[in-house]
Amino acid sequence: MSQYFHIIICSNSESSVKKTKEYLEEKKYKVTFAKSEDDLQLSIKQENVNLVIIELDYNQKDGITLTSDIRNLKDIIQPFIIIFSNKQDDYIQITAFNSGVDDFIISPIKPILLEARIATLKKRLLNRTEEISEAEKHPNFFVDKEQYLIITKAGKISLPRKEFEMITLMYENTNKIFTRQDFAKLIWKVTEVANSRTIDIHIRNIRRVLGNDIIKTTKGVGYTINRDLL
Repeated sequence: MSQYFHIIICSNSESSVKKTKEYLEEKKYKVTFAKSEDDLQLSIKQENVNLVIIELDYNQKDGITLTSDIRNLKDIIQPFIIIFSNKQDDYIQITAFNSGVDDFIISPIKPILLEARIATLKKRLLNRTEEISEAEKHPNFFVDKEQYLIITKAGKISLPRKEFEMITLMYENTNKIFTRQDFAKLIWKVTEVANSRTIDIHIRNIRRVLGNDIIKTTKGVGYTINRDLL
């Protein structure tokens, strides 16, 4: 798959990533250097880009902001994103992962270790391809766990994280009725949530976005996904 794996590198200095670029090209990856944010976004929109490697202190926009911008782009196949930096602060890495980064590596980049990380991402890409194939079997409603999206005939729908995890749990266990205690234990990891109205509020919000019929209520027991709509 490597010859079809397109990588874009965003750095303030092309010379600083030259060895990395040449190493990956020797391994038969297609590698492009983006001179600007505009070049990057144009490539993502017009080409099949699998991975974007961004310097944290990128001169136009920092890597974390640029990651958020990419994740908010519509109607594209989302690439994997790796940020690299010589900064090792925990809070920076946590912020990066919260913005949608797939990996964070400490510079200077060691090409052989980078390739090992790319190999892991390629396995995820294979899983994503299999999910797309599965989505074609269920054109009415599909949960894309890679992009955190619900795919329906009406288009791609984004849900808050907890609500996405709730609908995913029901989607993957269509024969099970989930109680409030189940959701509290499996999603929130805090049993006390079951005694509040939190779960009911999230169920109501899911119905508001995906339609009232998407979740069935078994009175006095709990909730299950409506298999007839899948």
